[in-house]
Amino acid sequence: MSTFEKVVVIDGKGHLLGRLASIISKQALNGQKVVVVRCEELNVSGEFFRNKR
Repeated sequence: MSTFEKVVVIDGKGHLLGRLASIISKQALNGQKVVVVRCEELNVSGEFFRNKR
């Protein structure tokens, strides 16, 4: 049995912010550790993007 915890690493490039957030939240609620790399390249669309400008 390993003493190391498994970490899920997700590449955020090109993913939609809300959809990726729902995937990450499901994993986090199960106790999984999640790391998102290249999150500066996430796509933001819809009303959130229009209000942010």
